[in-house]
Amino acid sequence: MKDTYGQELGAPQQALVEVYDKLLAVLREHGGELAPYEERNAKKALACLWQVANGLDMDPGQLYDLGV
Repeated sequence: MKDTYGQELGAPQQALVEVYDKLLAVLREHGGELAPYEERNAKKALACLWQVANGLDMDPGQLYDLGV
């Protein structure tokens, strides 16, 4: 996995990006099926992981469409 500058990420950084991607997919696919507290806390976690993905130059996009 490479960042937007073409540099290879290390295994720990790749794992963090994978967690971000998985959580984003869960919210997009199943957000309406979650209990309110589950969705709220998942969005908070996604916002925190967004900071990590952004810091790793992964161009994570914007989260406004999910209400984060």
